[in-house]
Amino acid sequence: MKSLIATSVLCVTLMFGGEAFGCTLASGYFHQVTAIKGRVVGKNLGPFGFRWLRQSFSVRNAMLSLYEYRWPAKLQDLRRIAVVKSDSHGSFDFGKLAPGHYSLIVGVPNSDNLGAWFDVEITDKVDPTESVLLDISPIHPDCTGGNEFIETKTKNAASH
Repeated sequence: MKSLIATSVLCVTLMFGGEAFGCTLASGYFHQVTAIKGRVVGKNLGPFGFRWLRQSFSVRNAMLSLYEYRWPAKLQDLRRIAVVKSDSHGSFDFGKLAPGHYSLIVGVPNSDNLGAWFDVEITDKVDPTESVLLDISPIHPDCTGGNEFIETKTKNAASH
């Protein structure tokens, strides 16, 4: 009888355990950069989505939309500043942007599991941004996976 109960509990846990999403992303955290240019990477690899493997897949034709930042706000209430599309290597460049706070939303046509939202501050108070790597792989319930904004900066000799 005990093994039947244990088996039942295990089955219920397995059936509904994957439905929980225990991850909450921080709001109001801004990636401080001097430019938004770089590469979009990511792939849904399930349990085999190790960071180095996920980030070895470039995402072509990703749509990157830059919006004014406001909190709280609905996406449809925000003013869109610029839109760019990644090329066949996942590369993109927003060009020169005015200093300020923005929301960067990345989506991929015909994909319901690749995408990300990043809050970004364009400022000259940090070392120059060489590039950013945007990992738009899905986030797993244990808070591992994609949604990474990885910056590469050039050391500014004048600021040190």
